[in-house]
Amino acid sequence: MTLILTWLFPFGICMGSDSAVSYNSYVTEPSGRKRMRILTGGTKTLWIPKIKAGISYWGEGNMGSATTDVWLSDFIFSHRDQYSNISDFATLLQDELRKLVPEIAEPKGSMEYRYGKRGFHLAGFTEHAGKPIPTLYHIHNGQSETNPEINPRIINANYDLPPEKVLAHFSKSEFPYLRNGDFFLYATLFDNLHTAFEEFGGLLEKITGSPFVFPDLSKFSDQLDGCSEFSRFWIRLVRDVYALSNLPESIGGDILILSISPTGEAKFSRRP
Repeated sequence: MTLILTWLFPFGICMGSDSAVSYNSYVTEPSGRKRMRILTGGTKTLWIPKIKAGISYWGEGNMGSATTDVWLSDFIFSHRDQYSNISDFATLLQDELRKLVPEIAEPKGSMEYRYGKRGFHLAGFTEHAGKPIPTLYHIHNGQSETNPEINPRIINANYDLPPEKVLAHFSKSEFPYLRNGDFFLYATLFDNLHTAFEEFGGLLEKITGSPFVFPDLSKFSDQLDGCSEFSRFWIRLVRDVYALSNLPESIGGDILILSISPTGEAKFSRRP
């Protein structure tokens, strides 16, 4: 599995992922116990230079005989004459994946049917009312929260966050985001830690008179850089919990962060 996060802000896009790749194969330990083969060093977040967009993937680590990162990188390059914007790319990827990814055979109500087996976050900018607005496609199988009428057994390019919806969030000072992969622990930590931070902030203000600000973006010369570090913090936290627990380290390795400004400038970093 994996953990990928994509955030949309008025000042840009931030995409983050870990680098552990789980394969559909198992190794046998000296004790005789079998465990899934997990390798670090994968690249789950990639840059699409032609359309100045980013793409991350979750789910199965193989695409046929190739690893998903190698397959996706080749797809971006080899199909570059067939797309000119984010919508073209989303449809092209959907159609190609439908040829390669078998339909979900599990019954309705199963985990696979509900959440799907693989998916891709595709984020970039779309011109809307004369301005570049961050938008996001979630291309995946499994049920869709935004398009309940689709067939969940096949890959669909769901336009989860079109410009109109994103601007509606921004008008309420909300920053929409999407989380996928093995996100259950992340969701629990995120919800509970924010509550704890609010309680701590109230206590601190009573004692010192100073508020507690997290994340404090004033520490960064650029807001997008600060939000990139915020994403890195959450992925690192979940990764380290996996490493210190009895869970298989299916979230692990270096953390990859891609940020994209409204002008299309990309910053990519890969570190712990």
